[in-house]
Amino acid sequence: MQAGFRAFRRVTPGPAATQAPTVAALEDDQPWWRRVGVWFPLAVWVATRLSTVVIGVVLQRSEISLPASNGILRIMFPVPTAPGYWTVMSNWDGQWYQQIATHGYPQVLPRTDDGLVDMSAWAFYPVYPGIVAAVMRLTGLSFAVAGGLANMVLGGVAMVLLFRLVDRAVGRWEAVVAVVGVCTFISAPILQATYSESLAILVVVSLLMLLRARRYWWVAVGLVVLALSRNIVASMAPVILTHLVVRWRSETDETLPRRTKVGLVLLAVWAGALTALWPVVVGVVTRVPTAYTQTLAAWKVGSDLKLYSWWTYLVLAYGWVGPVFGIVAVLVFAWFMLTHRTWRWGPEIWAWAGAYPAYQVLVTNSGPSRLRYAILAFPFTLLIAWFLQVRWWRRWRVLLLCLVAVLGVAQQAWYVGNYIVVSHLDGNVYFP
Repeated sequence: MQAGFRAFRRVTPGPAATQAPTVAALEDDQPWWRRVGVWFPLAVWVATRLSTVVIGVVLQRSEISLPASNGILRIMFPVPTAPGYWTVMSNWDGQWYQQIATHGYPQVLPRTDDGLVDMSAWAFYPVYPGIVAAVMRLTGLSFAVAGGLANMVLGGVAMVLLFRLVDRAVGRWEAVVAVVGVCTFISAPILQATYSESLAILVVVSLLMLLRARRYWWVAVGLVVLALSRNIVASMAPVILTHLVVRWRSETDETLPRRTKVGLVLLAVWAGALTALWPVVVGVVTRVPTAYTQTLAAWKVGSDLKLYSWWTYLVLAYGWVGPVFGIVAVLVFAWFMLTHRTWRWGPEIWAWAGAYPAYQVLVTNSGPSRLRYAILAFPFTLLIAWFLQVRWWRRWRVLLLCLVAVLGVAQQAWYVGNYIVVSHLDGNVYFP
């Protein structure tokens, strides 16, 4: 472990560090259009999003008419047959975000005929629909178009920052793989649908960059934004604590005074406490203290740990092989995360790589949305970068990365056709 802390120290910036300038640092004096860290992630982002547009335009022809709510999904805004790309990309939760952006949140909790709290917009966090509502007012665009374009901008900025984060913390090759891996991940089409994933990636990457730069007050502000964007802010607490431990082990009392140590502990507590921010807001506005949890219950989502649901899923889907494979996969991942291959990522990326997947396994069900949630575990791309660097096929790493990207785009076509487009309401129906 001592070697690990020394490795962390080499990649953790600080006032006492005297490192040779990186490729990214040398590019800072060049015009933006000549910086690889700007044009490359934007080029990959635009190319992959255009491919999704083509996929969406073709597959939207199989969308069925959705005139009213049914037993599978709520329809607040009726959808005709083959409604076009923009409308298809605003299916599912996009209907709820459209409800928020156009009508706001209900002041009174809606209830079913038997008096139970019904599904409502209160289950969805306000930052993304607030951004789309602002774009709609400024441009006069419809929700579907405004929401899609907003995510294109948010996602593009997120990819530039992701490239910069990984480039400076790990290396140029890893930054290239990170952007390509995220943009061609199976559920990446959701980044241009009217969902909050693009916003979430942008905020998470920004927080990791701010923490790495030791801008702790800005981290505190960013945590509030994350807490009002997605219910994942608690995942940042272990990241902050890991950052503190590495600084504590590698610095002196002069560079890491007691007040900074206490401040970082409080910052981690702040991250955990902010999990309750949106539920409290919902309770205050509706005057029902448990309004948020009751609303989630309408979706059959509880506040208990969900580890059992993953075990049940593996057993039902794959028999005894499923749990065995799951346990082995977790053990191998844990072993890999404790080797020098991951310590060089730096404490912030390393901690997020472990904390976010663990949080998802513990608090989310093993439903179809797991593919969408997985895109925020973007450090998985660094595993791909390492694997492609193995000496037996290192010389072909660029070609292999292109192959990975092509396979990813092919999977995206399957994802759009089966998860986003509503082609049937009988049998197995998947959702983002």
